[in-house]
Amino acid sequence: MTVAAMPRRDWVTPDNGWLIAGATLAVALLTAASLLLLGSAVHILLVAGGLVGTGVMLFSPRRALAVLVVVTAVLPVTLTDAARLPMGLKPAELVLLSALLFGAIDLVFFDRLRLRRSRVDGLVLAFLGIAVIGAIVGALHGYEAILRNARYPFYYICFFLVLQAVRRRDVTRLFAPIFVAIGVIVSIQYVLEFLGAIDLSTGENFVRIGHRQGIVLPVSLLLIANWIVHDPRRWGRGVMLALFLCTGLGFALTLGRGMWAAFGLGLIVSVWLWHKGKPVEQRRPWKGIALAFGLVLSVSATVLVFQRITGASISAHALERSRTFLDYSRDIQVLSRLMNYATALGEIAEHPILGAGQGATVTSYSFNPQTNRFDTWTAWTLDSLYLTLWLKLGLAGLLVFPWLCIAVTRAGIRVFHRSRDPSERAFAAAAVACLVGMLLLGMSDGSMVNGRFAAVFAVLLGLVMVLDADDTTSQEEE
Repeated sequence: MTVAAMPRRDWVTPDNGWLIAGATLAVALLTAASLLLLGSAVHILLVAGGLVGTGVMLFSPRRALAVLVVVTAVLPVTLTDAARLPMGLKPAELVLLSALLFGAIDLVFFDRLRLRRSRVDGLVLAFLGIAVIGAIVGALHGYEAILRNARYPFYYICFFLVLQAVRRRDVTRLFAPIFVAIGVIVSIQYVLEFLGAIDLSTGENFVRIGHRQGIVLPVSLLLIANWIVHDPRRWGRGVMLALFLCTGLGFALTLGRGMWAAFGLGLIVSVWLWHKGKPVEQRRPWKGIALAFGLVLSVSATVLVFQRITGASISAHALERSRTFLDYSRDIQVLSRLMNYATALGEIAEHPILGAGQGATVTSYSFNPQTNRFDTWTAWTLDSLYLTLWLKLGLAGLLVFPWLCIAVTRAGIRVFHRSRDPSERAFAAAAVACLVGMLLLGMSDGSMVNGRFAAVFAVLLGLVMVLDADDTTSQEEE
């Protein structure tokens, strides 16, 4: 059949090669024109990246989700803020809208309106419904930050998009390598920024690299660690160990005590799963302990070598920050955070059931590291996941979201014990370890519901439930 003789309905199907090629060419021409008009390097980078991203994800919700994870995790805040999009949209939100559009097209043309289900659909819907109520409450209070604040819980719509669009084999063949890659890329960014900030001639200066992007580093590290244990033949232990050490170096430069604790707990969970996954007669607890210590010591040795080369006093600063685990009064920033929590609890006490609503701000007296003194701060977000949920989504949000995470964790454990595929076992174990670690980190970090990284965790939860799907045949269909 020639192109001219093709029925009209064939032209609008998502897999039409001519349509994809034509749309990609049109985007390329528009990009070329933009590059001639825009002289800024930042704009050129954004436009070129937009071209590549558009070409990759065109008419594919799976590829669009992959681009969403990469853009969310890798794109620096400076570039994100430089993007001027309609209605104040962020680049990641534009990709998310595209993914939803492509998912709707696939649902109509390929899936015949047949929805895929999981065991936690009700919990995700409940959380989204609570987010709607929180937005309504915030609107009734007339908060100015509601549009900036209310959008992030709705990123969990990605969960249903993953469940509908991602096939079982895509989890380990497409998304698992992406989660490894973004950790490596962010780590390289951290190392380069660190080298550019210190004086290499003396090594006396130390600058902590603590951007929000660092939240992906423990996720990537735990995935690599579990891949080394459960599926070493895929790329080889040597390659995976090199990636682990590269990511671990950037992770060490964050000096993030909460992330260190989360990674440590995640590593313990990984060792426990590895131990339980073996036949009883082959279980040797000392092997798991030795493995965990070996990975930690390998990263420590890498940091010491890096410190020796650069002359930067990384270990001294790490030791000083670690002492706050024993005596939190040593760190004025920790005390400031506790003061913020106390203020937030006062706000919660006024609205303990429904919460104060999305857009609520907390004004407290806390330490400003830039002026080296205490100032009055008004923040639209909190460092604590649980206080954020309670303050903005009420008691229902505080209960439902951890319940959702625990339910997905249990699903990951089922996948780990049920699956015979080494890659699936590695991903399931890593996801369980990540979720347990993030629930601990939630005491001092609200990234799972506050900020752009909510989309990354929504995708991660959806990927676990794809592997846990009862109807594996439907998951393997193309």
